[in-house]
Amino acid sequence: MTTAFDLDGVLSRSDTMASMILARLRVKPWLAVPVAVLALAAALAPATGTIRPRCNRAIVHTALAGMGRSEYIHLAGTVAEVLAVRVGNTAPKILAELRRTHREGSGFVTTASEYHLAAAFLRLLGVDGIPIRASKFRFSATGPRFVRHNVGDAKADARLRSSTQPQINTLYTDSASDLPLARLSAHTVLVGPSARSVRAFEQSGVPFAAEPWESS
Repeated sequence: MTTAFDLDGVLSRSDTMASMILARLRVKPWLAVPVAVLALAAALAPATGTIRPRCNRAIVHTALAGMGRSEYIHLAGTVAEVLAVRVGNTAPKILAELRRTHREGSGFVTTASEYHLAAAFLRLLGVDGIPIRASKFRFSATGPRFVRHNVGDAKADARLRSSTQPQINTLYTDSASDLPLARLSAHTVLVGPSARSVRAFEQSGVPFAAEPWESS
């Protein structure tokens, strides 16, 4: 039985890419204004559709402009270390399920976060080597740019392409943006969802169970 885990809001209470952006803004504070404008636009956009992902990509491109690959990977490791030890940032029940499915070879992580950042965080949680479907960057002189943004329909498409049996037994998520993936899942669990996410799932007709966030 395959179990899928969203990263942000499920395995990490803090948004991993947002934490990366904040870390970058501490050394590039003049970028805070354009990033804040884009973040407001993203917050006002619906969880489904293309507007929010486009705003989020623009935030990343703006904040990480000029950053090389090695510099990015170093910062990703630093941010991952901070999040892995942050009090209350992981939920013991979900973490135990992640580790169990990793031992059994039946779990995978699917996230809009960037691959190196997600992998560093998961390694620190003790699940090094678990399959990860994540966003990918291409690095150039202007900085990293998305070549794949693993969000919304892209998550479901990645699952359909990567497996001859794409059906998922259980999906843990907190976001309505994962509705396409939820349609491939026999069971969907919303972990500490917002009222907005609950409404979106209810309106979609996709069955789900909701459980509160329970941190350590």
